[in-house]
Amino acid sequence: MSTKGFKPIRACGAPDVTVKRQKGGRTGLALLAGACLGAVVVCAVLMPLVYFTLADLQAKVDKLSDDGVQKALKLRSDSAVVATDSLGETAEFQSADGNSDDRQRRDAGGSGPVRPQPPPRPRSGAVYVRWGRDSCSSDVETLYSGIMGGGHYSHHGGGGNYQCLPLDDVVWNKPQAGYQHHSYMYGAEYQTGPGFFSADNMPDGITNPANYDVPCSVCHVPGRFSNVMIPARMSCPQGWSKEYSGYLMSSYYSHNSNKDFICVDEAPNLVPGSAADQNGALLYLVEAQCGSLPNGPYVNGYELTCVVCTK
Repeated sequence: MSTKGFKPIRACGAPDVTVKRQKGGRTGLALLAGACLGAVVVCAVLMPLVYFTLADLQAKVDKLSDDGVQKALKLRSDSAVVATDSLGETAEFQSADGNSDDRQRRDAGGSGPVRPQPPPRPRSGAVYVRWGRDSCSSDVETLYSGIMGGGHYSHHGGGGNYQCLPLDDVVWNKPQAGYQHHSYMYGAEYQTGPGFFSADNMPDGITNPANYDVPCSVCHVPGRFSNVMIPARMSCPQGWSKEYSGYLMSSYYSHNSNKDFICVDEAPNLVPGSAADQNGALLYLVEAQCGSLPNGPYVNGYELTCVVCTK
């Protein structure tokens, strides 16, 4: 049978497979191309937004960092104008009307930081006794003036050091008349003749301090925190300040009561009207004894000098 001009008969409802495959391929390519084109458009739109968002975030981070640095600098500047003295008290330097350095900056017409004021001179410092003088030097605070005392030269017991006893505002607490406790305080007297001490601070016409009572003063030097008495010298080491110099003195070598070695001012005061020989605690010049001391810098029988230094 001839098949020329014959068209195959499709079963009822059967799809045209060939046609469908061609249309499906074109549709897939179109969708893929559209998706890529859409992605390009989306990226083109979103990338500037992302860039500007990141740039804004970086700017905010930089601003926060700058703010932190400025706050740290302000705290350092504020702490620079706060001084804590050695007593633990804090003082903030302000202008006379109580305003801070901002007010000073405005008054000065400038915008820069104000240089901190120097801290006040500290109230704490070195304390020493100036033996033989009724007051301290003019640039040193006199805590109190008094009279020198100690145990009796003939007693075996009692205190072994000299004391500076105040003459003003003496306070008693439940005192009892009489002697019940058998420990005593006596006044002190010079036991040396003329020729050693300067008479500049003695009463007019008096050059011999023998038997006069010995004054004293307790001195406070703000800003210095150490003091030392150096025997056999009249000047201080480098970096130390000289408070006064004089002679080394103590008790008599054969007396029952031993006393400390102290430095007595070379130009002493005398307690007026006290020349009566009452004894008590006595003061003698100290002499070098060579053999036990090296014979070279020291000379046998020479009176030892001394100096009091602070730093």
